[in-house]
Amino acid sequence: MGEDAWDRPAVRPQTLEGLIDLVESRIEVAALPRPQTPVRQLVVYDPFDRPIARGDLVVAAGLDSHGIEAEKLLRAAGKAEAAGVVLREAREPGRKQELRSLAEQAGTALLFRAAWMNWPRLIGALGAAVAIGPVPDDANVPLGDLGGLARLIAVQVQGAVTIEDPDSRVLAHYAESAALDPIRILTISTGQVPEERRRAMTEDGFFKELWSTEQVLHRRAAGDIPERMAVAVQAGGERLGSIWVAALNGHTLQDSAVEALRIAARLAAGHLLHHHSRHHGRSELLTEATRAVLDGRGSGALLARHSGLPADTRCAVLAVGVAGPLDDDLRVRLARHAGWHPAGPGRSSLLLPSDRGVLILLAGLAADLPSAELQVADYGRRLAADLSARLKVRALAGLGPVQGRLDHASRSRESAELALSGLLFGRAELGCATVDQVADAVALRHVLETLRDLPLPVRTSVSRLVAHAEQGGDRSLLNALRAYLDHSGELGRAADSLGVPRTTFANRFQKKVLEISRLNVGNPDARLLAHLQLRLLDHDGPDAS
Repeated sequence: MGEDAWDRPAVRPQTLEGLIDLVESRIEVAALPRPQTPVRQLVVYDPFDRPIARGDLVVAAGLDSHGIEAEKLLRAAGKAEAAGVVLREAREPGRKQELRSLAEQAGTALLFRAAWMNWPRLIGALGAAVAIGPVPDDANVPLGDLGGLARLIAVQVQGAVTIEDPDSRVLAHYAESAALDPIRILTISTGQVPEERRRAMTEDGFFKELWSTEQVLHRRAAGDIPERMAVAVQAGGERLGSIWVAALNGHTLQDSAVEALRIAARLAAGHLLHHHSRHHGRSELLTEATRAVLDGRGSGALLARHSGLPADTRCAVLAVGVAGPLDDDLRVRLARHAGWHPAGPGRSSLLLPSDRGVLILLAGLAADLPSAELQVADYGRRLAADLSARLKVRALAGLGPVQGRLDHASRSRESAELALSGLLFGRAELGCATVDQVADAVALRHVLETLRDLPLPVRTSVSRLVAHAEQGGDRSLLNALRAYLDHSGELGRAADSLGVPRTTFANRFQKKVLEISRLNVGNPDARLLAHLQLRLLDHDGPDAS
């Protein structure tokens, strides 16, 4: 892999055709009168900024494709010999044809942003494509052939190679020998760097250093971890992935591997951008089709076309979350591990992120309803147990009812989310449940949500205890009342639940709790109101779902 295999962008600018090859599904090509036009600069259009220049690829993020300004921009781009113009997708076919004809007359390319893309992501991808420059067809590695690229690098460095995405998922790997270390074997077999290793490299600052430099990082062998090198693959400020080389058992990496990896990182940029464009395009279309069906506004036939699932397959939705707070890191790990969980023989699953965690569409269920319901329940139990063990927090799964076809999946989703809300609110011992199994918790949650903003004309026993605590009083009195009500007014059991001596608890309850709250413990209505208000306090607390 010699240096002459790479022509740097400063010498040879990216061509419009080459750029389109790299970002393909993120754009729609409407007009391409001069495909070999060099793209010298990516420009986000601002009519009050500098005039359009020759070779500019103009991204008109704020322009309406259906307005007269879009037509003026195309004429100006043609006059300035710009490489092309990128517009928001035109919804009407007639308008697309009008703009296409105008661009061809002006002699400038017209590209439309793909419907599933947003402007920041598209601008990032286009900027990376311009920065990468022409991708050489070196050693017969076609554009996007990451397996061939990994094989080429492995031959050069005489080690085991993995090409990974920015989240440490393995995109391709190759080794000339089967003499691999255990971590490398686990990484390749699971398609992901082990979470313990990834966490350790994050904590010791390795990833921060990796993404902040173009240099090859070198780590010596340590225990069972072999000697290895890594280099980030970036372009135009976009993180595209990384290349890792590990020494084969009984061998060391040669000094020449450093230079080989530097060249490989430049070569890999175009291949990774092309791969991401193709993969993300398909992934986004599938995600949007799944979301539309689960929202009740999409077509099961369209989802079937994107996913390969039969439109008339029996299916059910599971709503998966965790007990307690769900931060961004836990949300990512929940989605990752849920995606790895096998659906089972003959079944398939599609995953969609949600506010509480993830939604899983489980399809390909048994033809007879009772068997299908057993499959959903078994999958939910195994999934909740597996996620709880992996995440070290309690995972919960709400099970939606089985439906006869994909078009009806939204009905299952509604019940699944209600079931999850019941599990989260009721603090049930179940790891998974249908809405019928947690119906009381679901109903009570809705009652409390209704009561939350309901103004009361009087002070109640609970409000007196809250006011006492807010004024610097004893905050544990609320816990004492909660324990008393939770244990049906039995002082001894309430004391035991708090780990307080029974006599101490009884005296404190009589002299403090009842004196401040003025609760009439003999009145069932008063007890019910106090119980509801305490549950509302729990519901609105820091751990509320």
